[in-house]
Amino acid sequence: MPSTNTSQSAVGGVSSTTTNPSVVGALGVPGNISTVALEQGGQIIHLRLDSLVPEPALQRFDPSYQPSQAQVVASGGRAAAWFVQLASREAVLRHFKRGGWMARLARDRYLWLGLARTRSFAEFDLLRLMWQAGLPVPRPLGAAVWRGRLTYRAALLTERIPQARPLALCGEPKVWLEAGRVVAQMHQFDVWHADLNVFNLLIDAQDKVWIIDLDRGRRKALTATQRAENLSRLLRSVRKVAPELEAPCWHLFKQGYQEVLSQR
Repeated sequence: MPSTNTSQSAVGGVSSTTTNPSVVGALGVPGNISTVALEQGGQIIHLRLDSLVPEPALQRFDPSYQPSQAQVVASGGRAAAWFVQLASREAVLRHFKRGGWMARLARDRYLWLGLARTRSFAEFDLLRLMWQAGLPVPRPLGAAVWRGRLTYRAALLTERIPQARPLALCGEPKVWLEAGRVVAQMHQFDVWHADLNVFNLLIDAQDKVWIIDLDRGRRKALTATQRAENLSRLLRSVRKVAPELEAPCWHLFKQGYQEVLSQR
């Protein structure tokens, strides 16, 4: 068990506990990361922060904070994602929201089962592992959890991929070939994506393929069946959103995917 240096401070009526920046939560990811607990208005707020997040850190999770210059993301995020400015760095702020029938009961609240299992902290830690391993995912910058007695709300900050467009809008053969390779690399790293679709694979200006939205994703030993199910989900999204791309592009995706797996 790594040691943790803990210090207590109070600023403006807000107390905080900061772990050693070289120690990160449940997954034990090293790096310049701090984990902070704040008590504010009878509520406990947990933050996990990359050193790139400028002060005041808590306000960076509020899209109404003026210096962030928040702009609503046009698609995705269930109307709860914004492009924001962090000093000289561009980022994406996402507030976790439910979809489907559960949204009628609790739009933005989730059952508290421990900090490591909160949606934002779990995604932050998984992204951090993948990013440090060299996989093409956005750098995680911060996670926030507002904890009540039995439930919590959550938010995540990640680095923005500039000039990105979704795979759904790309018909270039080389892009689909590379997309297959990237998904295979993710599977080789034993990461299962909970919502692999043509909007969660982004292409930047250099035609690099990125994987985004690892909410509810997990790292475990993947079976061939689980990998196939992940690919089937992606194919269903192709058929639903961009059916005209299946015939010219899907076989290229599979080719790139198999190229990587055959090297194991």
